[in-house]
Amino acid sequence: MEIIEQLFNSYGGSKNPPSKEEFIYEDDSSNLEKSISQHWESLINGKIPDYSLEEVPPYHLIYAYFLENTRIYQIVEKLIFMFRNDEELGVAIANNQIHKQAFNWITNTENIFFKTLPNTSYLNYSGNLRPNPEASRRNAYFRLLGMDLAFGMPTNPSSNEFVYHKPKFANREFILLFEQFLSEVWQAYINASNSSGANTTDYERIKNIVTKIRLMLMARRGGSGFINLADYRYMNLSKEEFNSVILMYWLLYVFLSNSPLIVMLGCQANSPSERLEILGQKVGLPAHKKSMALMELSGPSAAVLRAIEYGTFELTSPDLWIQKAIESRSALGSPVASDPQKQALTDLLNIINNWENATGHRIKNPEGGISGRVSLNGQKSVPESLAQN
Repeated sequence: MEIIEQLFNSYGGSKNPPSKEEFIYEDDSSNLEKSISQHWESLINGKIPDYSLEEVPPYHLIYAYFLENTRIYQIVEKLIFMFRNDEELGVAIANNQIHKQAFNWITNTENIFFKTLPNTSYLNYSGNLRPNPEASRRNAYFRLLGMDLAFGMPTNPSSNEFVYHKPKFANREFILLFEQFLSEVWQAYINASNSSGANTTDYERIKNIVTKIRLMLMARRGGSGFINLADYRYMNLSKEEFNSVILMYWLLYVFLSNSPLIVMLGCQANSPSERLEILGQKVGLPAHKKSMALMELSGPSAAVLRAIEYGTFELTSPDLWIQKAIESRSALGSPVASDPQKQALTDLLNIINNWENATGHRIKNPEGGISGRVSLNGQKSVPESLAQN
């Protein structure tokens, strides 16, 4: 179920709720903020249909990381600043329904995500000690994933420098392990359809890499074993993760179609990445050249990392779970795979293709082995944190 639908189902208004289609254009921003807080409460208390306290949180920080790397946050931030302080982008016509909806979305986005929030708000992960929300997110990305964003301050679009607290404890080996995992999965997938020749698949190695990734991620969360909803609220980075994912999806949602905002600003196009690119040009901040691949990476990567943290890929009974998933498209494969296993393979193949596109690193045919030293293509220079020792 998509995030906007989840928030709509947690509507925080006292009466006359809007339709799902009108939800994000609500006149009262406080109702939307209450919806988000209620969604958090429902999530951590296992009150969302299809999720119990024994299951996993449906969102993952890597989803927000890939979306923010498109520069969507800084572009929308600049949009709101320009719209509120000048008329360079035009004026919303009050009696035009499309313009009214676009105006309400800008107002709601500013009121919910671009303001100082009370400490009691579940959307708040900044304050006197963490005054910059983007810096807080960058800190979280680096701690959990060992990766930085591929651009710097919006005041200097040609630089990738952004000052934030670089943590001493971070998963700097995540990229290396994740690429090794993707490479092994690809080789296993190719071998699953190979009826002749040597089969070099090493499922034990795949499982061992997955275990290392799980332990690495759980170490940063302050947990051991496997993730579950019952402990989620007490773990490091959970609030940052939830809020970052909600924010990035909220921003992405209006780019998924030629929404009222896109129409009012004259940014109509055939894909979300093209709409973002046009808007970036209008506000003077270039979107990442690989925005399409980054958007395509976000959902599958979140699903795969959640499965890893939950221990799904390490299951060995009654069969090796990851093997059945990888062989699910092969006529030579083992017994019929489950729908989750088939979806896992689809996600993994999507990640492999888009990871190569976004980073320029060859996963399918790595030359000289996997180094873990990659950059996100399309930017001026290599983010330092993607090439840590």
